[in-house]
Amino acid sequence: MKEKILKLNDIRSRNLQAVLEILLESEGLSRTEIARRMGCDNTTVSRAVRELIARKILMPGEKAGSEHGRPREKLLLDPAGPALAGISLEAERITGVVTDLRGEIRAREQIVFPAVPGRGDFLAAVSRVIRAVRAHAGERLAGTGAAVFGSYGGPDFTLENAAALPALNGLALRPFLEAETGGGVAICDHLVAKMAFLTRNFPEFCSGSVMLISSGSGIGSLISEQGRFLFVRNNHGGELGHSICVPGGLPCGCGREGCLETVASIRALLRVCREKLGEPGLGFDGLCRLFRSCDAVVTEETEKAARFLGTAIANQLNSCPVDRLVVTGRMLELGQKFQDMLERVIRELVFSPVRADLAIHFIRLDFDNSLARGAAIFAGRTPQSGRYEV
Repeated sequence: MKEKILKLNDIRSRNLQAVLEILLESEGLSRTEIARRMGCDNTTVSRAVRELIARKILMPGEKAGSEHGRPREKLLLDPAGPALAGISLEAERITGVVTDLRGEIRAREQIVFPAVPGRGDFLAAVSRVIRAVRAHAGERLAGTGAAVFGSYGGPDFTLENAAALPALNGLALRPFLEAETGGGVAICDHLVAKMAFLTRNFPEFCSGSVMLISSGSGIGSLISEQGRFLFVRNNHGGELGHSICVPGGLPCGCGREGCLETVASIRALLRVCREKLGEPGLGFDGLCRLFRSCDAVVTEETEKAARFLGTAIANQLNSCPVDRLVVTGRMLELGQKFQDMLERVIRELVFSPVRADLAIHFIRLDFDNSLARGAAIFAGRTPQSGRYEV
């Protein structure tokens, strides 16, 4: 494993880390502005800045006037500095990006599958994308992250419950990815990648408590406090989609019955609408069009799904109140009418003291590059992924 850029074992390293994190959130600050935010003297910041510039992590920018005294030099990330790699594994495609430390894309590689791939074809595509992004990053590569679907456990991060591509069940993710990347890799699920992307690109979600709910082919939940994620046994803290909401209900891919995903996911909604409409080839894009055109069957079934999902989210909020709820995932492609349905159910069922101060946001975090960028950002926060950590 490569030597880490920053080691958090002494005061000097903590100062370096603090300066860098401030500039990752607000690039273009002067030394004086950084010192004010850190609550320390200018000498401490200047010493840290000199070292970060020497390591080609930061670079001096233009000087700008100030209210008091001489113009102050702005500090920027060095575009030739350390790079991060992020790989997102999805059933439909593999996406790889090379980013700077903030997660801004420098290069991108993607393989889209024309049909459901077999295990061998899928892993071969992952290998090709990893080789491509490593070649783009070259010697600047400071860490690699991978966002994967399904759930995983054990020291080898063995994949299970990969409902979108069951052929991958039993895959030991860590040995495979470490062999392909040639070193350490930070593994996270899609929800963690989305939260990493959210908190880096929308700084307002780094303060207070945030619950992220993603609803698509699967349904997951994740809570952060002051931008820090809650982890349990190498994974995020909430398998919302596999909470039982209909005891003795439909079988779920996890092997149990009546999970939320059997009644409120895209797969569940498509299954029942295809059956009732007699259209076995109906896809989600077509279902969205029918919903927006007020088709009676699709509207009724979508309302049922919104009721199940909203109830589950409200129960989560009642047991763990937060300041902000962020809902994301492909279900948002149903449009504003669905969002209004879901918010009505949540606010109706949330306990009144929780509801009073709750802000609800609907944010799309599912475009092609967001998962890979989130994986890269997560790698920058995770020691085993390489040299840089937050």
